[in-house]
Amino acid sequence: MKTLQALASRNNARDLVASAVSQRDEADALEAALADMTTVFCSDFANGLMGQRHNTYGHRSRILRQMAGRLTAMRAEDGGFAS
Repeated sequence: MKTLQALASRNNARDLVASAVSQRDEADALEAALADMTTVFCSDFANGLMGQRHNTYGHRSRILRQMAGRLTAMRAEDGGFAS
């Protein structure tokens, strides 16, 4: 019985570590995507490409704010790990 409990305990620990690594990888990917989208947003704004057909500025700035908020929440959940 103790062997089964020890095995279950090790499996739980392994699952927790895998979950933490997965969340960290997801946060890193989100951070990279946010950086890329921010760069393109700034470039398009500087080149006058925003708002020619419809309000792309409002939509894109809202998406960037949402992504930044989600990243902040993920980092706080992850214990403040930063890359």
